[in-house]
Amino acid sequence: MPRNSNARMLSGIITGLLATAVTARAHPVHATFSEARWNPLTKSIEVALRVRCVDLEKTLSKGRKKTLNLKKSSDIDTVIQAYLDKNFTLTLPDNSILKPKWSDKEVGLINIWLYFEFPLGNGLSPGNCSISNTVFFNDFKGQKNVIEYREGTSRKVLSFTGEKPTLALGG
Repeated sequence: MPRNSNARMLSGIITGLLATAVTARAHPVHATFSEARWNPLTKSIEVALRVRCVDLEKTLSKGRKKTLNLKKSSDIDTVIQAYLDKNFTLTLPDNSILKPKWSDKEVGLINIWLYFEFPLGNGLSPGNCSISNTVFFNDFKGQKNVIEYREGTSRKVLSFTGEKPTLALGG
């Protein structure tokens, strides 16, 4: 099966799981899906992260007097970025932590796409780094996160759970 078909199949499976949710407030499946790719021209790992709007609003609103709205809250980009800084990071070979550089978002009816990158600069290879994706791990029981990572013609699917929150990009 061609690689693009595998990616579509994986995306379709995750979309199908999310689409089977019984209600918007209490759906039984908690999963995020990310596409990440190494851009050798900019020397960065570019990420597109898809999450359910209701899950992100609920998580970001914890401890606040007013519920945040992904479309209307004026400081939402800053709040999302602060959340990603804690829950989606890259560990460099020297064990320093690289936080994501925010780009943009697309808010849909059910899902939101978050766009960010990890600029590595010259001399660093993504294959020597590891990535941590703990999005919603403290919020939803059984949360799973998937990243489809591409570097050149190679593709790797990384599955994150509470037991495995950090995985190597190389190897």
